[in-house]
Amino acid sequence: MIKENSSNAVNKAFLYRSCRINGALDAISGRWKALIVIHISEGNDRFSLLKAAMQGITDQTLGKQLKELEASGLISKTIIPAVPARVDYTLTPKGQALLPILANLSEWSDM
Repeated sequence: MIKENSSNAVNKAFLYRSCRINGALDAISGRWKALIVIHISEGNDRFSLLKAAMQGITDQTLGKQLKELEASGLISKTIIPAVPARVDYTLTPKGQALLPILANLSEWSDM
């Protein structure tokens, strides 16, 4: 978390106002976010399934990335009351719209 009046926060706000791509990149930046979005789209919609699909990610990192993706409006979570409680993750329409962009980025990266 950056302080509201720090130079970092001021620079970030300037970049977002100057070029909206910076906001988009911020929403998907992070080592695991794109992969999480892809796995959720493929049906790995619970924490345990995502954890199993991504060897090497820690519980703390996965939880943080899921919270950030939810805050960015790319995923939503539904808490299902059961014993034990279950949380399902789904892509929002914004998250669904990101899938072809990720595919294009993947193709671009292979050039």
